[in-house]
Amino acid sequence: MARAHQALKLLIWDDYNKTQLEDDLSGRWNMLSFSTALHGGFRDLRMIVPMGLEKAWLWLNRENLPGRHFHHIEVSEDKRVVWEGRVTGVELRLERDFTGLDIIAMGYWSSMRDQLYDPADAGNTDWTISGPHNSGKVIREMITKECPDINGTADVTLTSDNVVGIDLTARSYPQDVIVDKLAPLGDQGTAVYFFAVWESRKPYYTARSVSQVDWYLWLRDVERLSLRQDGMHLRNSILPVVGTAEGTSTLDGESTADYPLRELMILLPSGITATVANNARDVALSERKFPRQDQTFSVSGRVYSTKLAGVDEQAADAVSGAMAERPKWWVRAGQTIRIQDLVPASAATPKLDDLRTFYIVETVYDASTDRLLVVPDRPLGRLGVLLSRLGQLERDR
Repeated sequence: MARAHQALKLLIWDDYNKTQLEDDLSGRWNMLSFSTALHGGFRDLRMIVPMGLEKAWLWLNRENLPGRHFHHIEVSEDKRVVWEGRVTGVELRLERDFTGLDIIAMGYWSSMRDQLYDPADAGNTDWTISGPHNSGKVIREMITKECPDINGTADVTLTSDNVVGIDLTARSYPQDVIVDKLAPLGDQGTAVYFFAVWESRKPYYTARSVSQVDWYLWLRDVERLSLRQDGMHLRNSILPVVGTAEGTSTLDGESTADYPLRELMILLPSGITATVANNARDVALSERKFPRQDQTFSVSGRVYSTKLAGVDEQAADAVSGAMAERPKWWVRAGQTIRIQDLVPASAATPKLDDLRTFYIVETVYDASTDRLLVVPDRPLGRLGVLLSRLGQLERDR
């Protein structure tokens, strides 16, 4: 707790333009935790702050001014933004031995449920009848028209999928359209897409990448680990059905060589193209052709990376230094993490190596205890060249 208290700055601004600093809560909290997730990016934050009654009331109501709901909150370390969002809940607590606030904040992903997008509005595109279009185009327009808190669209990938025929005629929150209708389509390959809003409120719609491992740790650093495999999740033959018309099924030979034939029919809306249907089919096969592995682990020890201190997260992706211990609060969803000695050395084949390298879909960092909860996605596919590079790193250690 002392380390986080000293290192993390926690500032409250009047809005995301940071015109006026409202409060500096650095080192003043009793409890602080924040999370990241996919979809979403920065997800939620909660803190408990001791505070005198007079000052606490300023968070709820001020003379001729509203309270601090929807004010900008930022957790940072030097130049690196660790978490940012907006205040969404404030509770005044008056107890025998405590006076203060319980503060809840949500990342700017939550702002994508503020306003409804309606393709019928003047100037908006009717995505159902015009085209061709792709998911990235739809997301860019929704952000531009209905998401004023989101900063730009340059990093929203223009995917290769064709969304003509997807029902986007009803009023919908942009967040729901992304999660329910666009991201599941992937692209014309088997890539899985995630949407996230990170620092400076910038949105990213990108394919899950396994081109590098971001974080390394050892079992000595893990406080608790649960790893479970579920064979009933496995489906190695997928048939897309568009409306009532059956499309072309596909089958994974590697999976059927090791496991029984298990078929799945996916139902898709009428009017979508064969390309879109096949995209959805191939993504489903990619995700389900092996038993699903569910795992969570809590890290109380150290994490290691080549990410550089003193630079923000996006800049850190472009530069690297020597392997070194880094703060656990740097770890976020959308990165990969490897438990180096999870698989015994005698069993360390490339296939088994998948079991110790994880794509992170959720993190919860508790600054009060300096513990990190990691929720990974299913195991990564073959890492090829990456594995040999990791082996070199392991030998160098």
